Amino acid sequence: MLDTVLITGSAKRGGATIARVVHDRGYRVIVHSRKRSAAEASALMEALNAKRANSASLWIEDLSEQMTTLPDFTDLVGVVANASHYRNSDLSSPGAYMLEDLRAHLLGHLEIIRHCKDALIKRQGAIVAVCDIHTERPNKNYLSYNISKGALHMAVKTLAAELAPHVRVNAVSPGALEWPTTHPIEVTRQAEILASIPLERVGTFDELAKAVCFLLFDATYTTGATLTVDGGRSSFLA
Repeated sequence: MLDTVLITGSAKRGGATIARVVHDRGYRVIVHSRKRSAAEASALMEALNAKRANSASLWIEDLSEQMTTLPDFTDLVGVVANASHYRNSDLSSPGAYMLEDLRAHLLGHLEIIRHCKDALIKRQGAIVAVCDIHTERPNKNYLSYNISKGALHMAVKTLAAELAPHVRVNAVSPGALEWPTTHPIEVTRQAEILASIPLERVGTFDELAKAVCFLLFDATYTTGATLTVDGGRSSFLA
């Protein structure tokens, strides 16, 4: 049997780093992405297979839509619920935003877990959801993101009770990580964020991946917990 971990939203940025770190620990990975990131996801799969033959596979599916395909979950020992939508929204935004974000963050992941539950129970596996420090202190103008990520956070606690003692379910809540390049943050806003972080820097994707792997593989007496990876920022946000 090949111990396999599914990482949703793993074509690039933090998800891709999580996939690489899990792969480096000797696991087979399922690289998942939505259609518009298929090229990056395919390149990552090929790179991982070049390191170790037949150690990665690809699943292209948009979780914000009705799922049409599912991979083979037979050897699954872990799920990282990382896929995410991040866009501005408020009460004047189209109603479709809320439904798409709920599907991408919560409903799609619940559907995956329903289908792989038996495999995870059999293998005494683990689930880690990548949430956000702003589920407790929400950012203005991110209505559907905050609500749907908050729902995912509550699902972690609920599933931890439902799937115990066979499957551990935990969350990682990151703060500011490596600055995005596709939608750059204004310099003044970067300075404001840095001023609110006690460790005086943004985190790295590698630090996020190590936290995820700790909860997946090493924290064998931990379930229903949230590990905050934000340089101390959430402890001091107003």
